[in-house]
Amino acid sequence: MSGAVNERAIHIRILATLHDWSADKPPGQVMAYAFTREGRLLGSAELNANGEAVVPVPAPRTPLDIRIVIGPATPKDQTPGVVDLVRRGAQEQHIRLDAEMSEVSPVRFVVYQPIWFCWFRFCFVRGTLLKRHATGGVFVDYPVCQARVDIYEVDPIWIILPRLPNSAIDHLKNLVLALAVQQPIPIPDPAPFANRAAMATLPMPTAAAQASPEVNAALAQLGADHPLRLMAQLGNRQQFIQTLLNYPDIVRPLICFFYPEFVLIEKVGECWTDACGHFQTVFFQGCNNHDAPDLYFRAYQRIFGFFEVEIYGPTPIYCHTWWNYVCGTEVTLYSTSPFAITCLPCPPVVGPDNWVLFTAIGNTSLKAIYGGGASGATNANWGLLTSGAPWGGTLRPRLDFDNSLRASLGVQYYQLSWRAGSSGTFTPFNAEVNRHYAHMVGTDLVISPYRLGPNPMVVGGKTLQLYEIPPAVPPVGQWTVANAVLDTENGELDSTQVSHGLAFNADGNVVPGTTDGSGLYQIELRLFDVTGNEIDITAKNIKYVVPDNVSLSGTINTVNAATIAQPGGGFLVVANSVVLTLHVDNNHCWASIGAPTTAPSGGAADPCCGVVTYAAGDSVTMPYVAYHPHGFATYTINVYRSVSNIFSQSGGVGSFSISDTVSDMMSRNLPASCIGKPPCVMAAFSEHLEVYEMATDGWGSYLGYNAVADRAFALSP
Repeated sequence: MSGAVNERAIHIRILATLHDWSADKPPGQVMAYAFTREGRLLGSAELNANGEAVVPVPAPRTPLDIRIVIGPATPKDQTPGVVDLVRRGAQEQHIRLDAEMSEVSPVRFVVYQPIWFCWFRFCFVRGTLLKRHATGGVFVDYPVCQARVDIYEVDPIWIILPRLPNSAIDHLKNLVLALAVQQPIPIPDPAPFANRAAMATLPMPTAAAQASPEVNAALAQLGADHPLRLMAQLGNRQQFIQTLLNYPDIVRPLICFFYPEFVLIEKVGECWTDACGHFQTVFFQGCNNHDAPDLYFRAYQRIFGFFEVEIYGPTPIYCHTWWNYVCGTEVTLYSTSPFAITCLPCPPVVGPDNWVLFTAIGNTSLKAIYGGGASGATNANWGLLTSGAPWGGTLRPRLDFDNSLRASLGVQYYQLSWRAGSSGTFTPFNAEVNRHYAHMVGTDLVISPYRLGPNPMVVGGKTLQLYEIPPAVPPVGQWTVANAVLDTENGELDSTQVSHGLAFNADGNVVPGTTDGSGLYQIELRLFDVTGNEIDITAKNIKYVVPDNVSLSGTINTVNAATIAQPGGGFLVVANSVVLTLHVDNNHCWASIGAPTTAPSGGAADPCCGVVTYAAGDSVTMPYVAYHPHGFATYTINVYRSVSNIFSQSGGVGSFSISDTVSDMMSRNLPASCIGKPPCVMAAFSEHLEVYEMATDGWGSYLGYNAVADRAFALSP
């Protein structure tokens, strides 16, 4: 409002007729608003059952143009905005106020049912915001918590296309016709291409060489008799635009790649993610789009107490729009921002009351372990993965606990222990384990460790190494994931220190001092109260469970661990503990490539120069060995002639040889530049053998047990 205002108010009477409105069962609350021309709210009032309202506004000192708007009520926590109201189909009129006025003529509205009905069209939107961590080649999703998610409606195709300049429509025609546009696209005035000024001096990309696979995929749909292609050839510009509207799946990638500047969005809602990264809200669709809404999302987090950063907002917008969103369905967003703060994963666990879930070793579910829940366990495969792989490196058990254990049952600690074989005394884990939480110290965002243990405690003359069951919430702030591996472990066992492995010299002899300690090892889990007394799980009605899912993303269904039979007899639950058996093998691999020979002439590789002589009709034999003491390895070998790969073979370990004729080795997989030329009579070759250990720590980390061998030779007459 221009200038100061008098204390006196002018009361503006609103008279509205809403056709087909049922006063007995109104679909929603209708309001009358007064705004300045610039959109500042001056006053509002609710329409009564007769469609009447009186809106008081401050009397101006100078003449003022007032916007009178009737439309739906806005949420209580939001300030009414004229832009959002008009988007929802609100009706408006302009009136003039003078300083000396005491009253104005009633402002009358007539609103038909199709208009007021869309005032109350709403859509429920929900989703999850995640950040993907990569560890050892394994991808794990963690929730992004306490983030603000803004929701936008994206202009539909039928609004964008008329907005494009004629030069852009002509360019789309040429793309549809698969013709190259050789001349520069002129910049229209005003210049929507100003931030792509360099494009004004360059030819637009040809249809045959697009930078976007999506564009190529869209254009691939256009056959010779496709209506869009026919209209590009025969129709005028307006007819072509009308036909484009019928094929949004083809047009959207073109707009995304070539004309992102013409895409406009309008914010329709905002909400916050919870500790699991979930968000949900309701927004009103309005009258602009009578189809399913097209949604775009941005997300922000506050760091250092006051500085808000965008952690999700991919561009171009049209390439990252959720087209024809079905209200109520789940949206999953992935942030790649280094500033995104994540929380501990919280997949819902379907289990009995008072459960303790022995979830995984590393990121590998117990459901994938024979004896841990995988079907078909035998004495021969006990403790192996269903892939046949053994365990090695640092083993990190992952546990999850029902909140009731700490809250109402007095269970405060757990202890993990290990032993070799299936009998004897268990030795407690003693590596330090932490969780991390994010909180504010002044204006700084700080990530602090929360130590779980070990907490040594002597009970009955026995020293326990107890770890605290993580509380539901940290001392302040929120749980976060500083390291995807360390913040999900509940203990560490360096198996290389308790189960040694053989290493090999280049000649295949065992490295002195290395031993084979492979075999079965067991991990035990027990529960304790705050004073270090062991918990009687039967008396407390506590149930040990294991996953019934190989994947640990999403809902985790569980199975009572007491029903998981063990090949050696008994079950996974023993008295008050869980005893998990793992087959550990930290042995190294060995690789060797023997000297190639030719037959029947009897040529062999020269150890000095590597030359193998051959006679007409000879074949070449190339021996090699891929070795692991217990067969827990695979191999791949490749043979090259100059730059060409002429042979590749892979499989399980053993002693093998490759045999091929000299003629084929000289001519197989020739480069194009060599075709038609006289065949080689002398050539250089190389062999590369890699042997890959199968042992895993559950995260896919490289354990360093692989072996490699190389050899080069030449074939000469």
